[in-house]
Amino acid sequence: MKKLSLLIAVGSFVFLSIAKPTTNVSAFDSYSQQMQAMASKYVAEQKFENANKAVSKWLATYNALSSTEKENYKTVYANIMIEDAKALTQINQHYDALVCLKNAVKNGYSNAELLKTDSNLSALKTYSEFDKIVKSIK
Repeated sequence: MKKLSLLIAVGSFVFLSIAKPTTNVSAFDSYSQQMQAMASKYVAEQKFENANKAVSKWLATYNALSSTEKENYKTVYANIMIEDAKALTQINQHYDALVCLKNAVKNGYSNAELLKTDSNLSALKTYSEFDKIVKSIK
């Protein structure tokens, strides 16, 4: 009996250690608002590495959502990508920033004027891909 209990305990531990983490969807809205505010604050304070870390945590939480939940939060994903693009641009990772912008637009981001005027993205304006991304916004 002790061996069976031990096997059940070990089996439960193994299952829990490999199971995909879940995100409390009801808390995801407020969490996203807080993370967007934090990332924006770091960008405004020119703490771009901190902004990138905040965005990475925010993205990891988004990635823990189910496929159906991700579909419901496409606009949140678009905002994650915009914040990431701002931080990446400022640490001279322009290619990655352009990929983020493209993903944002693909997932519903639609404020072309903000992309054109945001000083945090100004270094990207020299790339033809930036113009393509802006023009692709419907």
